[in-house]
Amino acid sequence: MATQEYTGAIAAWKDDRGFGFIRTESDNKEDDVFIHISSLNNMSRRPRVGDIIHYDIIEENGKTKASNAIIEGVEPFHDTSGSCNTFLTVLITAIVASAITYVVMTKVLEAENSCISGVSIQLSE
Repeated sequence: MATQEYTGAIAAWKDDRGFGFIRTESDNKEDDVFIHISSLNNMSRRPRVGDIIHYDIIEENGKTKASNAIIEGVEPFHDTSGSCNTFLTVLITAIVASAITYVVMTKVLEAENSCISGVSIQLSE
């Protein structure tokens, strides 16, 4: 994993809006850096006030903001729905669906056969 250039702590976080501010090492509020939830590289949880953040800085629309950020001590979210698991899920679903279809069709055919066998056809003489 690449090392982020800057370190600071979350000074404010608006969880409902998905952004906050990082207090830099200068400990001066005017130097706080904006951080958006999208800057956090698949962290397994959202940031909280006091979390130590490692980040890079980018300029966007004339404003400085954090980028490529991680929360110290928090593991990134690992996607466990890999292609092997996806294939296995599809395969099991197909087998179960086929079994259900077989059972339903067997019952329907049995019901139709019992109805047909109960009906006698009279031929005219």
